[in-house]
Amino acid sequence: RRHKVKIGFYCFDNAGGDAMKLLAEAAFKAGHEDVLFSKQTRGLALEEEIAGFDAMVTGLSSFETEQELAFAEICLRHNIPWYVFEDVPGACLRPKAKDLAPRAKLVFLALPSGADDAREFGYPGSVYLGPPPQWRLEYEKLMQARAENRRGQMWKSVFGGIALAGLSTNDKVVGLIGGKDPEENNRVIRIVATVLESMDNTVLAFSPHQGERPNPEKPGDVELFDRLLRERSQMLEKVVWANTTGWTGAQVAGAADVMVYASGTNISIAGAYARVPAVYLDDEGVRARIKAQSGQDKWFVAELGGAYRVSSLLDLKSALNALLGSSSLARQDLHHSQENAFPLPGEWHTEHKIIRFVEQTFRP
Repeated sequence: RRHKVKIGFYCFDNAGGDAMKLLAEAAFKAGHEDVLFSKQTRGLALEEEIAGFDAMVTGLSSFETEQELAFAEICLRHNIPWYVFEDVPGACLRPKAKDLAPRAKLVFLALPSGADDAREFGYPGSVYLGPPPQWRLEYEKLMQARAENRRGQMWKSVFGGIALAGLSTNDKVVGLIGGKDPEENNRVIRIVATVLESMDNTVLAFSPHQGERPNPEKPGDVELFDRLLRERSQMLEKVVWANTTGWTGAQVAGAADVMVYASGTNISIAGAYARVPAVYLDDEGVRARIKAQSGQDKWFVAELGGAYRVSSLLDLKSALNALLGSSSLARQDLHHSQENAFPLPGEWHTEHKIIRFVEQTFRP
């Protein structure tokens, strides 16, 4: 018979928040009391509420890690076990979490290869129970978007530097997913747009990140965003682009011929499982951004072979030409690499395994 406990779940980030929802649902189904805190919401850690928990599971978000650490600090003051959940490999290594890491109960790893890094960072233990459960959600969304065949809808929204009469539905679509940093997004868009300007019969489909929005509590942030978005509009006017602003990353990836990734985006994970042709821009700016988020300057999808890795504008153009070719050996090679590095798991629903693991702490 299971011992009923009260477990809290929280991650500020979007994908991590999706994982917390799956974990909370699994806890409820297992007969426990679950408290799910809303993702993308700041300042939710309240001492009087958390003090009554038996356990707390948090992600560690990329830029606002202090939101989860506020929960951790309360848990540790009250001797409540604090579990760290990785929504992507290396998430447990967020620099802001360094001081509290030795006091965590355990890390649920996104990849088994992360155990050594977690131990060196200071965590007392870690376990790998399978792919993070929200990866399944992203994969299912991408496969659904692919089945919907949204290319026709995309063509109706095309804007750009040449007359609409000059477009063909045979043109190739290059997809790009934005991150949360507007300045870095503009830098990457400028690189991709420069390449596409010199390539015939290509269309850019850009999808901004849901988390790319100003922090109203940060002085000058709203004005900065306004300026950068105006600059972005001017850049996009120089290429043929499909206005996919309202589309999700999965919808863009499901309609694109080739994706370009320039951050640790979750859609790149789903794309590798779905065998989407992709290029990863591994230049100095991207490495610096990822290092600021996780302490590491590499993205595992590209490292494992889920996307072609390039480091310069010329390399990007070469890779896009190779992957967009009508009889592309490069695309076939990448497909095989994705199959080897990202085999479809026999069991996606790892949220139940995680809850069963947490339960073991409280068995009478």
